[in-house]
Amino acid sequence: MTLVQFAAGLGWWLIVVIPAFLIVLTLIVFVHELGHFLMGRAFGVRIDSFSIGFGRAIAGFHDRHGTHWKIGWLPLGGYVKFWGDAGVSSNPDHDVVDQATPEERAQSFHHKALYQKSLIAVAGPLANFVLAIAIFAATSMIGGELVTTPQIGRIVHGTPAEAAGFKPGDTVLSIDGAAVHEFSDIVKAVLLSDDEPLTFVVARDGRDVTIKVTPKQMDRKDDFGNPMRESMIGVGPVLPSEVGDVVAHSPAALAGIRPGDVFYKAGDKPVQNFDELATALRASAGKSMTVVFAREGAKSPISAIFTPEVVSGGASSDAMVTAATGLVPKYPGSPKTESIVRFGPIDAVSRAVNRVWFFVAKTFDVLGRLLTGTGDVRQLSGPIGIAQVSGQIIDQLGPGALIWLVAVLSVSIGLLNLFPIPMLDGGHLLYYGIEAVRGRPLGEKAQELGFQIGLVLVVGLMLIATWNDLLKFRLF
Repeated sequence: MTLVQFAAGLGWWLIVVIPAFLIVLTLIVFVHELGHFLMGRAFGVRIDSFSIGFGRAIAGFHDRHGTHWKIGWLPLGGYVKFWGDAGVSSNPDHDVVDQATPEERAQSFHHKALYQKSLIAVAGPLANFVLAIAIFAATSMIGGELVTTPQIGRIVHGTPAEAAGFKPGDTVLSIDGAAVHEFSDIVKAVLLSDDEPLTFVVARDGRDVTIKVTPKQMDRKDDFGNPMRESMIGVGPVLPSEVGDVVAHSPAALAGIRPGDVFYKAGDKPVQNFDELATALRASAGKSMTVVFAREGAKSPISAIFTPEVVSGGASSDAMVTAATGLVPKYPGSPKTESIVRFGPIDAVSRAVNRVWFFVAKTFDVLGRLLTGTGDVRQLSGPIGIAQVSGQIIDQLGPGALIWLVAVLSVSIGLLNLFPIPMLDGGHLLYYGIEAVRGRPLGEKAQELGFQIGLVLVVGLMLIATWNDLLKFRLF
């Protein structure tokens, strides 16, 4: 690595990656702590401080209730500190709470009923889930979602799908008896299969065919070129903008375009099929234009510039594109397999809830594999990985796309905080449950030991995830 490359990489992290990561993390933490704050206020709890970040405050103010709202110099989390807390983990300061006056007891979190303390504890993770649902629903209503028909367009050689007998053109009707409406239903079913056999019913040549297939863990790269491992069967949807062949010595061939490339932009217009590509070519009137396409194995989108031939007459879109550029569609007739759908409020919220549930179920699936030794601990990712993906999203999709990362991470952080690990919200809920059964709280030493164990578990998990990030992104 040259000094110039190092400086460029460092600049990218300082200007793009770190600010993007902090924006994402700050929003998620703020909403999480706001959940605790609002539920505490609803029960009349006195709140001393609301902090985004840890350590000495670099900015802040006091509201009319006496709460100190502040920003700490270390922006890697946050907390709500109730009156009587010994620290940011909400352990009671017995020198304070045991000598509280009746008025102070009425505003003390530690003197509230168990159900009230439990609701305050669960309000943070719940706020994270609400945030994710709101983001997913809003994007479905405003921008819409790309919905792909459940028709199989390609089958990867040497995969379970090929061995099971799937064929291009099969339309999936159901999986294990559950109706399939779009291609994402296939992906979700496979990812949550736990690598157990699935029964597909597909429409083929006017008849229904039953196919049994067992997914398996396979290595692949995500949309940004980062390595990952997940359950797959080896099928892909019909992509009407996929190139089937390229005429030799044509403008497309000279530009380096290959069979299998999938177009999604021509000039400044998105392209979903050859009809739209033909429209863009006619508008260019023979002038040079930039096209953007995806290529299997490429880490990022590829751009190419070619000058199409001017084609006159009323040729079909497929024929026009081939004559002008030398591109031959893989799927003649440009079937309408993809469309942007804007959903109404009820459908949008329903899809958002289902999407959050999918992420929750997938998280438990991954954890189950790790606990049984069938998973890969290298798939865990930490702050460096989140920062890297944040920067990649801004670089390739624009700042607006970060909102989806906020939604996904909000689900993950909300779920993580519900785990019954002392020091997390779930740990507090565990203690409250034990107190409800015993009729009295655990002893102070037992609780302190639990928090120490929780700290070791959380720190250990973060160290493993960070080490994975260092290896994955070759940052040392």
